Amino acid sequence: MARIFRHHVSPVKLTLAAADVLLIASCAFFAEWLRFEMLELGSFQTVTTVAAKLAIPILTFPILLGFGAYQSDAMGDLRVFGIRLIAALLVSLMGLAAIAYLFPVLPLWRSILLMSIVMSGAAVFVSHALFIYFAADSFLGRRVVILGAGAGAQSIIAEAKATPDAALKIVDVVAVPEQEIVVEWATSLPKMRDLAMHVNSLHCDLIVIGDRFEHPSLPIDALISCKLSGIQIMDQLTFFEEVRGYVNLDSVKADWIIFAEGFKGGSIFERALKRLMDIVTSVGFLVATSPVFLLCALLVKLTSRGPVLYRQERVGLNGETFEVLKFRSMRVDAEGDGTPKFAAKNDPRVTPIGGFLRRSRADEIPQAINVLRGDMSFVGPRPERPYFVDQLSEKVPFYQERHCLKPGITGWAQIRYPYGASFEDSRRKLEYDLYYVKNYSIFLDVLIILQTLRVVLFPHGVR
Repeated sequence: MARIFRHHVSPVKLTLAAADVLLIASCAFFAEWLRFEMLELGSFQTVTTVAAKLAIPILTFPILLGFGAYQSDAMGDLRVFGIRLIAALLVSLMGLAAIAYLFPVLPLWRSILLMSIVMSGAAVFVSHALFIYFAADSFLGRRVVILGAGAGAQSIIAEAKATPDAALKIVDVVAVPEQEIVVEWATSLPKMRDLAMHVNSLHCDLIVIGDRFEHPSLPIDALISCKLSGIQIMDQLTFFEEVRGYVNLDSVKADWIIFAEGFKGGSIFERALKRLMDIVTSVGFLVATSPVFLLCALLVKLTSRGPVLYRQERVGLNGETFEVLKFRSMRVDAEGDGTPKFAAKNDPRVTPIGGFLRRSRADEIPQAINVLRGDMSFVGPRPERPYFVDQLSEKVPFYQERHCLKPGITGWAQIRYPYGASFEDSRRKLEYDLYYVKNYSIFLDVLIILQTLRVVLFPHGVR
């Protein structure tokens, strides 16, 4: 895995992203040349014309990223990728048309824009199809041997299959003596000291320790030999962090959090930049959504009795509480007995307009005011109610560690996992929150903001 500003990025995604930017830029230049040839005009390049054409990939690529064109489901199903590609290109075309209108100095002809987008769509789709089917495994893929044939190995195999963009090819599972074997097709070596010879014969790039073993059970000398021969050795915790983007709670210990790289909360410069980004993003968000804000407020007022905005106590930075603002989506007596409850699927407490607000995430819009106040950040772990925090802190290890950063409107867990409506869901979302806390950077914040667009447009798990 490549690492960019502490965030682990698949080399397949990086390669495809670079190829897409190059293809879109090439199509822009080719479209201009082709259009000029049709009109029998001479083509010449100036700083302005080059800037105009480069504006096409500069705008289109973030929109592709935001629409989820590089997510695992899109990487594994060309139909999903095709739908997101078309949607992203249509939005890009509208955005570029607006730029051409607002900045007439840029020679962005409508015909050239249309030709660029059409050719870019075809080129990008074909390149993804060819790369996924023919090049991912052979060019950037890694051949993986799992050491251990227990339940941990089985979960690693499942995760590798569910993450085609990681391009991991499981070539063998080697059972450790005297362990319970769950993977039936695992290999049992006559002598564990032959491990190095075995994995080298398989042209292995990576060995993942699939289960938790005591050191006497591990072939330490053989693993050292493998490492010295250039094979990467990775434990289960690192595998889930790098490949799936979460920290596996079953493998986390306090000493790992203390000594692991990360968990720094960002430098003074990063914190200042994050606050500036919060203010700019929130103001821009409120201005852009002001018509929706007013419409939602009107609909809530007309369709149910009670206040438009719902104020609820939540736990924020360092465990301090604050009142979060949301458009009210439930009846005023939703918790008449005074006991907080998780929202359920088809929850009868939700008002008719509240269901729409939740599905569209429009009920979250007023939280931008919380960001401006400084209670929240635009990106961070979602704030939870004190009642649930107290219960989760007792049942879920390291739950309080998520409060070392400001809570956010959106976050890594929100774009990677469906709505959390149970203690088990909260536990799983904590695994993503811990990844965010460990690997926090402005770069990761920008990625999350862009990919939140996919969650809004293609809602999954909303309640």
